[in-house]
Formats: sequence, structure tokens, C-alpha cells
Amino acid sequence: MAAVQAICDGLDEGTITALAARLLRLLPYPFTDADTAAGYRYELSVLQAEFSLTQMLDAPVSGRIFFDQLIRDNLDLGRPDRVSLIFGRRIIRKGRRATPGRFRTRVITEDVTPSLHVDYKHSKIGQYHKPGKALRTETTINDTADFGVAKGLSHLPELKEIGFTASRRLPDVQRISHDPAEGAAALAALTDPVISPAGTRTAGMPFTSPRVQALLAVICVFRLLPHGFTNRDLRTCLAPLPGLTPGAMTSGQLSYDLRRLRIHGLIQRIPHSFRYQVTPAGIRQAMFLTRLTQRLLITGLAELAPPDPPAHSRLRAAARAYDAAIDDLARQSGLAA
Repeated sequence: MAAVQAICDGLDEGTITALAARLLRLLPYPFTDADTAAGYRYELSVLQAEFSLTQMLDAPVSGRIFFDQLIRDNLDLGRPDRVSLIFGRRIIRKGRRATPGRFRTRVITEDVTPSLHVDYKHSKIGQYHKPGKALRTETTINDTADFGVAKGLSHLPELKEIGFTASRRLPDVQRISHDPAEGAAALAALTDPVISPAGTRTAGMPFTSPRVQALLAVICVFRLLPHGFTNRDLRTCLAPLPGLTPGAMTSGQLSYDLRRLRIHGLIQRIPHSFRYQVTPAGIRQAMFLTRLTQRLLITGLAELAPPDPPAHSRLRAAARAYDAAIDDLARQSGLAA
């Protein structure tokens, strides 16, 4: 990356002029000696310039979800007040000196990876999710006069400053209601095993497991206890959920469950005691995951299961339509037997 950046930084006026001179020597020269003596010559100018910022994502799996949310939360970027923040230009809306151009935000989705575009006069700034691993922001200047800069190649440093500044300002101006990467990290912290520096392994808590669902339901109740709960309280409330008696649950099982809940941050031990209390993050996750499992996953999977007799369901109808479309595509492609 450092080598590529060094090459890009070296594209200055001198480098571009030397490259153009080498190419022009291969073309017929239209000027006579008299024309050259009179001062006629080629002069390079900037017709279009593009300046990009590529930010690599730490969690590419969440990148597309993140960018989709970014688009939804920033559909007003094309408003004059937001455009002025991105490009650092004063926008005049009325009168003889009104800023020309359409102020709009475009989201392009047809046949391409979704992209976000904001226009300013003849120039634009676009943002893409490339190719599943990075967030790319590109500022394209199609008319240097949009920024009061001449077209001569000697003004390239000014255009660089304008273009790169706009590409960096866009992420600063953007807002997002939630970061999917944080959600993915929270889910992994709950469901993945935890290995301590000493090498001790604590199993994860897959939230669809009946045992984990029972533990999550119990800590929702324990949140109401101002002085926390004990091992005995856990035994009394947990045993009926899987259909057991409190005496059927061993101390080893309960200690194991308490350790898992504590290591994964759902509960914490009250100092200088054998009592525990539910953490703020623990109650939020427990309430959400129990409802997600009972009201969404189980209900949805039940609707997708073949009923006997068949019953009307929008989800089941959508699944059947999808299956039929896949079958049609297979037949058209000659894949069906």
C-alpha cells in the first residue's frame, strides 16, 4: 500500500507533462516551424480529475450491511446545507447569483453494487462498497471552474486539495443510526467461546439453545431484584423452565452456568459477596434475544414448514414463489433433469 501511495503522490505536473510529451512524439505534429516560433504549442489542461479515499474495513462481513444502513441514513446529503459542508463552498439558493446545478442525492442500485452520489454543479462525489472489503469515496471534478480554479495543469495541487478534502469530509458529515459491525461483535462476544490468558476455555452461548434461552429468561426476572441473586435463586427459577425440580440440578451445573453468564458479560459478581447482578448490557441482550427467538425465529420457521393441511401465510407464499422462480431459472438454463 505504501508503494502504491508513493506512485500516486508522484503524479505531479512534471511527471504528467513528461508522459504526455512521450505520447505526443508518436503523433503527427500539426505545427510548422513558423508556428512554433510564433509561440503555438500544446498546453495540457485538466478535463476531468478524480480523487478517491479507500477505507479498508476491519469486518468485511458486516461491510455491506453497514453501507446499506449508511445509504438509508444519509438520503438528505444532496441538500444545499449538507453539500456546502462537503465541498466547503457557499451555496446561494435565490437571486441572480444563485448557485447553478441540481441539489440531489442519488442511490444507484440497478445492475451494480449500490452506490451513493451527491452532485455539486458539474462535479460529484460518489461512495461505493468495493468489492466487499472497503468503503471507497470518490470526488470527480468535471469543471475546475466549479471551484474557481483554472484548467491548467499547474493548478493540479489546488485541485488535489479540493478533491481529497471533499472525499474526507463526506464520512465526517455522514451519520448512521447504528453500526452493524458493533452488532456483529456483540453477537460474536456472546456466542463464541472465550479463552482466558491462562488458556481456560469458556463455552459460548448460542442463543437458540434451550438451556441458553432458559438462562436468558431467568436473568430478565433477576433484573428486578435490587440486591442481586444467589446460586440458590438461580436454581429455583431455572429448574422449572426445562421441566426439572430444583433438586435435579447439581451445584456444578449451576456454577458452570453462572461462570458462562459472567464471562460473557451478562451478569457481574457483587464485590465481597456471593451474589450476582444483571449488567445493563445483559438485560438488553436477554430481552432482545428471548423475544427474537420466540416471536420471530420459531414463528417464521413454523410458517416455512410444510403445514398439514396447508394454511395461508404471506411468508409461506413468498417462499413458494421463490422456489418456483429458482425452478424456472433452472429449466431455462437447461439444468433441470
